[in-house]
Amino acid sequence: MTEREFAQRIESMQRDGFAIVPDILTAAECDEAQAALERLASARARGGMECLFNKARIFERLYQVPEFLRFVRYFLGADALLSSMHGSILGPGEGGCSLHADGAITGHNREVSLAPADANTRITSHVVALNTITCISEFTAYNGATELVPGSHLHPTLDRPAGAEERAVTAVAARGSVVVFNANTWHGPTENRTDTARYAILNPWRRHWTRCEYEVARVVDPEVLARAGEEGRKIFGLDAQPPYLEMWQWNRDRGEPEAGWEHLRRD
Repeated sequence: MTEREFAQRIESMQRDGFAIVPDILTAAECDEAQAALERLASARARGGMECLFNKARIFERLYQVPEFLRFVRYFLGADALLSSMHGSILGPGEGGCSLHADGAITGHNREVSLAPADANTRITSHVVALNTITCISEFTAYNGATELVPGSHLHPTLDRPAGAEERAVTAVAARGSVVVFNANTWHGPTENRTDTARYAILNPWRRHWTRCEYEVARVVDPEVLARAGEEGRKIFGLDAQPPYLEMWQWNRDRGEPEAGWEHLRRD
């Protein structure tokens, strides 16, 4: 991606709330990732499609591409954290749901996560989190590609933007591309109307001071973390202060509480 192409995608993110970053994985890497997802599919109900960074070496590639990391960090900062990584296999006839936006900042869990003073508003001044979808299959208008509503990331309330369905566009993308969108952007999967499955990997990112469903620092396998090196300590959050411990209670070198504070772990 040239500097001009990089700038164009930054502009798209700021204007529309999404962009497609091409050529993050090669065709061979997509083949390997698809084969790994197929092996894991039988264990889907037991969490086999979650925490993919622990399941096969090919999935580690998704946070090792410098060009992609540069794009994520442009919006979330140098200490951006990986929130999760799980697989998506959309079979023929599957998919299709109403448009929505993700996270407490956009609408889900609003009853428990919003204070009365929030007054049905959401954060639009800056990007708090990004959703990224790695296209292991080509994303087409027929096989369950994601729909996105341009400009909806700037919608100031938690309510559905007017005319969202009519304004939605399909994220058509080549294999190996990554669809990146602001967590505020309204979106939804379309129905797979083909006779073959559509494969993708979902790996959202967030700012280091926000919380997510689980902390990947506590579930990443030690050997996976070791292979990721210093970048991995940032990406998996070992260098981020755990939000439920004071800095002096946490040993960053060991990635665990200091002696006497082990009871505060959430394993």
